[in-house]
Amino acid sequence: MLAPWGEATVKLFVREALDEALKLESALSRLRTQHRFAILHYSPIQATVEGEPLEILPFLGCSRLEEPLNRYPLTAVFHGHAHHGAYEGKTKSGVPVFNVAHSLMQRRMPDRPFHYQEVILTGEADPKS
Repeated sequence: MLAPWGEATVKLFVREALDEALKLESALSRLRTQHRFAILHYSPIQATVEGEPLEILPFLGCSRLEEPLNRYPLTAVFHGHAHHGAYEGKTKSGVPVFNVAHSLMQRRMPDRPFHYQEVILTGEADPKS
């Protein structure tokens, strides 16, 4: 995890990551639905960027995004951006994370280059949602 010290550019880069994690946490805390999904641009875990060149890993994801995902019950997390990464991983709390970058999906299943997530609804949704 990159720390906010050194050049101003590094500090800005870290600040942006922190801001995105705070926005994600705020959004997740307001959801009152039976199923929660997070759709991100960047990967919140290392597992789904593995396979990418090592020198670009810091620009494909941020472990700071995983922290809010572990605090709230989620059905799944989806992200793109890691075109040569792995398709699937899990957060430390076991939330499934899917890399659905289009080029990765095309290589994985050329005849069906998309992710299908089945959701089973039970009971009624929270009326506050």
